[in-house]
Amino acid sequence: MVITPSLMGEPIISSQPFYFLERLDSVAKTRFDWKEKVPSERELEYVIDNYLFEYSKHHPESKLTSKISEFLYWKDNTENHYSEYDWRLTECLVLDTLNDNTIVECNDPNHPSKDHFNDWCLFKPYFQDAIEDYRKKLQSAMEIIVSVKTKGHSSLGTGSFNLPIIKVGGNMLTLEQAEMFEVIYPNKPSPIPLEYPVHRGYSSPSNFKIKQELVTATSLHDEQLLAYYFSALRDYSPISQFKNYYNVLEYFFEEAPIKLGVQARKEKEQIDAVLRWVVSSADLSNKLLSLPAAVSTRISQPRTTSSGEIIPPINLTAIDIIAEIASHVYQLRNACIHSKKTRKGQPTPRIAPSTAEEEILIDEISIMQWLAIKCIEKR
Repeated sequence: MVITPSLMGEPIISSQPFYFLERLDSVAKTRFDWKEKVPSERELEYVIDNYLFEYSKHHPESKLTSKISEFLYWKDNTENHYSEYDWRLTECLVLDTLNDNTIVECNDPNHPSKDHFNDWCLFKPYFQDAIEDYRKKLQSAMEIIVSVKTKGHSSLGTGSFNLPIIKVGGNMLTLEQAEMFEVIYPNKPSPIPLEYPVHRGYSSPSNFKIKQELVTATSLHDEQLLAYYFSALRDYSPISQFKNYYNVLEYFFEEAPIKLGVQARKEKEQIDAVLRWVVSSADLSNKLLSLPAAVSTRISQPRTTSSGEIIPPINLTAIDIIAEIASHVYQLRNACIHSKKTRKGQPTPRIAPSTAEEEILIDEISIMQWLAIKCIEKR
């Protein structure tokens, strides 16, 4: 199996002359030697998730997941003379004028006969001419240098400058290059080189290389736990992320105490038992030490919630660091899940799903993700 960047949605009139590699979505391509052993879609998704879980451990900031909510690939009806493009918002006339003998004649103002069309998607030649002209004009403009003279400018100061009219960051690809990811198949990449040459089999100025990474998965993890994990991973809401990672811990609330041979009736005790079952104090301390200095500083201070109540800070030098983190997770859990204004007449800490409030959780997510990984691997 190989996962490559991909242009989604079959763009035609919505295509761009340039794309940034960092902003492309990805597609998983698989190859099977025995057709009778090809898994179902659900089984295949499960296999992909196990590979992506390993990838996520190396790149915890990545949101690469098979848990998608909008499907951008579809099968066209081969019996229909129109195919769908642009996220199924446009339809292009498709006729195999060169090979289909049932098409007796076909012409338009620029193609006097069917022999003059060079693509079965009849709109493609017009599109390709337009996008190529667009690309050339933009590339030419991008090379322009502007001569500027300033006096007391807020950022340039005073002087004469020759400045590029545009600066491009990231890995920029032309449309042709972005489309060439289609030629990478599961049987092609070799794990030996660090870079994979992307081309169509012949020399071209559009050929390029892309870094590749080999991920080996040797374990099959619990399907439901992976579902919670990737639901957290793909979400941009810290509250939703926290809840899903917490669900992974919660899965073991009864099992962990039994494994440890301890009593844990209250939820705080159950969190403590899960943490003691899946990590050691040394591992947890090392994880906390690896956090960026700014994050360590913030989590070591009281956090004021939307209700005005305080969530106590983490004591990073606590003698029992597992008990410290278990207590902290429990307090965050209550603030995220409960919306009670008061409890027994007293105000309760609440973290509301708004940008300002959710920022309280941002520093906590990497710890919760790490704990969820440990739980999944323990299973």
